[in-house]
Amino acid sequence: MDHFKEYFTFIQRFDLRLSDMRDKRKSSKAGPVTGLGYSIKHQNPYFSFEFRQRLRILKELALIDIFGVDRKNRGAYVSQTKKLLIQFNRFWENYFNHNPTAGEVYQDDFLLVIEFGEIFYTNILEPGKVDVIVTPEFVDDLCDSVREREESLAEFIEEINVLENSDKYDIGQPQTGQDAPAALRVRRFPVFIEGIADQFFKIFKGYFDEQEQQPLLSLLTTNVSPKKKLLFNSNGNQLADAFKQLIEGNLIVSCNKAELESWIIEHFRYVSNGHAKSFTAGYLNGIVSSDAKICKSPILTVNMNSSGVILVPTARSKKGG
Repeated sequence: MDHFKEYFTFIQRFDLRLSDMRDKRKSSKAGPVTGLGYSIKHQNPYFSFEFRQRLRILKELALIDIFGVDRKNRGAYVSQTKKLLIQFNRFWENYFNHNPTAGEVYQDDFLLVIEFGEIFYTNILEPGKVDVIVTPEFVDDLCDSVREREESLAEFIEEINVLENSDKYDIGQPQTGQDAPAALRVRRFPVFIEGIADQFFKIFKGYFDEQEQQPLLSLLTTNVSPKKKLLFNSNGNQLADAFKQLIEGNLIVSCNKAELESWIIEHFRYVSNGHAKSFTAGYLNGIVSSDAKICKSPILTVNMNSSGVILVPTARSKKGG
């Protein structure tokens, strides 16, 4: 199980680096103020092909290790993997709970405040180490790295689940009544109450390219899946907040928050720092199922009055927050 151990370790280990950089929070008549700051751009999948490929290869090798063990022992490894996935949820919850509001800066103790060193393993983060600059660029790179690892781990678990299901039945062997497959779980999707889908689409469509607006309408009204994920041209927490407002206002029915989050992951991507990014379970859970993060730039508000429910668009913002 050497490859599994290496993959499991790599997922949790963040190789933080220190480099000289300008401290934009401080000004001086003598010139720019510099200091040591954190960097993890080398483990950002959008800038490091090596990191992305290594993560992919380690996952594939770890799967080979898992395929080679019996089901009983396999379960113990999968259990550890699922526990690690929960740690990603903890990271996003802490991140959203302590992320500074618009206009505020990251304090040097940000990583300690969000308990990063307790959730994951880092090489240089120490208790009380608050003299290293934390820049918004570093935090963005860190989130990208977390998101890539979380996605890889979720895919790993899904592939193991496929293996588990295939192991239950011998291909080519007749199945008795007792061996018949269990009924498939019904996958529930969001259904809007009357009139809300049209209101939502009129606001929502402005955040998508024109060629994606018709597939978006079909998805919202009849749950017809698009050929590829639809790209929301703004921050992901704005999309998540919009759906959260609808389901908490009982304007979306037929599914719970967890099912809504899975549906969003399946059908949408978003843009951040010029890159199209995928939603992950931990990221969405920290917004939709938690009150830790309040979106500072929502795309809509829900107004209820004697005439009914009205979705009101807010001022367009590309940044989110």
